[in-house]
Amino acid sequence: MADKRRDWSEKDLKKHIVDQRKYLWRTSTIERIASWLDLSCGITAVDVGCGLGFLGWTFWPHFGGGSTYVGIDCSLKLLREAEEMQPEWSEGGTALFANGSACSLPLPDNCADWTMCQTLLMHLEFPLDALSEMFRITKPGGVIMCMEPDNISSSLSMPFSSVDSPSIKEKLEQFKMQMIWAEGRKKLGKGDWGIGAKVPKMMADLGLINIDALYNDSSRFVHPPYETEVQKYGIEIMRQSIKEKDEDTKKLLRKEYRECFLAGGGSLSTFYRHIKSGEAKREQYEALILDQLENNTFYSGINGSNFFCIRGFKPEEE
Repeated sequence: MADKRRDWSEKDLKKHIVDQRKYLWRTSTIERIASWLDLSCGITAVDVGCGLGFLGWTFWPHFGGGSTYVGIDCSLKLLREAEEMQPEWSEGGTALFANGSACSLPLPDNCADWTMCQTLLMHLEFPLDALSEMFRITKPGGVIMCMEPDNISSSLSMPFSSVDSPSIKEKLEQFKMQMIWAEGRKKLGKGDWGIGAKVPKMMADLGLINIDALYNDSSRFVHPPYETEVQKYGIEIMRQSIKEKDEDTKKLLRKEYRECFLAGGGSLSTFYRHIKSGEAKREQYEALILDQLENNTFYSGINGSNFFCIRGFKPEEE
């Protein structure tokens, strides 16, 4: 199987993708991207790995009039919910959904004016196969857009926080563990955690032209008195993620981390030493976070994320 992604309709994963996307892109950035893509009404847009249709409703004000949006996903559960939600945002056009694999799209050649995906390629064993399919279904002269992160580079960032200030040695050790885990994840067919930086080259190898990329300019910081809606939402998600953790979820995450870490060349002794130390610190930090949030003294700042929007055009036929 080319697609080894987990079922994102599972309760914890579905909640994660909903929470993560609410403030993922600034409205002004979406407007800039729409202009950069030269979107217009009356087009056919295909969203590969659509989930609940996030890209559809996000960009609908910029292309929706008289257009057809087709969302494709491997999860029937997510597609059913997406179909129920689409009347809320697809006024003036048509929104359709179909079950299918990203590496074998159930669509004919040259049918889409705009083909897109977000955080899809990073989860695939063979991302180039999916991108090739996106190329196949896009009309000559049409545009392909991929929104993908480089989480490897992001893990090098040094957050500023009232509860956590790791030493250089600790940070380097964390990054080393992350690199080994990411390598194992890739070897096991679970995807490339740093694919965002590689997509432009992949597009060029397929024959796309006028390739360019924009950077997600949305930053993440929390500071008293927590005035903005983004900060309030982030704090609520933070509280929930700490309080709602149960032992079964922890065991599952630990098992998956161990599997990838060992596949990446890490040793069992290093894994257990890191887990023992890391979990003790995490419990301490989480208790501090909840206490400081209660007293309005918690603050943190992150240097954004290496999240890219990459576009390329399919050449016109000669």
